[in-house]
Amino acid sequence: MRERLGRFLWPVIRYGVSILCLVYVFWDVPFAAPGALLGKYPLLPMLTVVAVSFVAYALMGLRLSRMATPPMSFRSTFAATLVGLGVNNVLPAKAGEIAKAAWMGRANGLTFQKALGIVFMERFFDVNVLALLSLRFLWEFGRRGAVFAFLACLAGGWGLLALFRLRSELAERFAGFFGAFGGDGLRRFVSQALSGVLDNMSPGTLVWLTVTSLTLWSFYSLQMYLCLNAVAGLELPWGVTLTVFAISGLGMLLPSSPGAIGVYEAVTLTALKNFGVETDAALAITLFSHMAQFVPVTLVGGLIFMAFPNSAKED
Repeated sequence: MRERLGRFLWPVIRYGVSILCLVYVFWDVPFAAPGALLGKYPLLPMLTVVAVSFVAYALMGLRLSRMATPPMSFRSTFAATLVGLGVNNVLPAKAGEIAKAAWMGRANGLTFQKALGIVFMERFFDVNVLALLSLRFLWEFGRRGAVFAFLACLAGGWGLLALFRLRSELAERFAGFFGAFGGDGLRRFVSQALSGVLDNMSPGTLVWLTVTSLTLWSFYSLQMYLCLNAVAGLELPWGVTLTVFAISGLGMLLPSSPGAIGVYEAVTLTALKNFGVETDAALAITLFSHMAQFVPVTLVGGLIFMAFPNSAKED
């Protein structure tokens, strides 16, 4: 009974959050107002924003391709990235990460557990970069306790992974803990997924992940800068742009509908209004920014998924 109730309540909470955020976003804004501003945006900067986003997706594929031995094909990891992002935008519970791991593993002869471990490590690095970008915002707004809590959580995560890397028997015990509840199958699954994470703890791989992750998030930041200044003409400095970007990224972590519809608009709109941007202008560019991240990659990822549903192992 509890399990059935939990399965019912969790979607209600997620979609409820999205609906409440949409109500907040459009509460005092006529629907036609942001649409009129969107229609005045210059086409070339808008297309540039979309192009920059696909450069970032290509960097995600490149980063993944060197996270296994032997290296995976870039074509497969780039396709897996696009499919995963597209699925995340239409299905709940981060199903796109599962789709990415399945696609990447099948194309490169990896077990699903191993591929999922690689995806987990990739996402862990992204959370680290986003957290570091957010520290400036939290520090400036007097949330220094949250800054130290962030740093403590990051340090704890890295410490645990380093301990598992140095003491493999502890990693097996960790996997065995899950086996005590879910049987030997779950133990093996966790063990192999954890192996995919720990294999990327070598110094060379960590340097590769650090360089590619910082480059990747630089392109994401550039995308926001172009949205706010080249498209909307707000003339906001880089520091403000990074703060808005960090806040919008944190908002994407909140429970909501697929694609963070409503939540992204609410947190980004609030951030822009805090820096003096008029509500209509802030909402218009927020809607465009989200559409630029949502629509093209969902269409491309969906087309790849439909065109190559049984992607076989590549040469």
